[in-house]
Amino acid sequence: MRSKLPLTWLYLLLLAIFILPPASLAEKKEKSLVGEETLYFSLPSTHDRLISYLNDYYGKHYLIITFFPAAFTPV
Repeated sequence: MRSKLPLTWLYLLLLAIFILPPASLAEKKEKSLVGEETLYFSLPSTHDRLISYLNDYYGKHYLIITFFPAAFTPV
């Protein structure tokens, strides 16, 4: 049992060296999109008409896009 202990520590050390740094580098590469311009798009409204961001809102109003991953679903 005692001879397996250093080998186990070696495997854990190698795992930490090769797995953890790439994960931390991926987090640093993410770019914040706050304040960036968006593409021009069209979406259907609740009043059965097509809303064009370029024609109806660009330069007139601020646009905030949100995402609710569990909205209107039973959790």
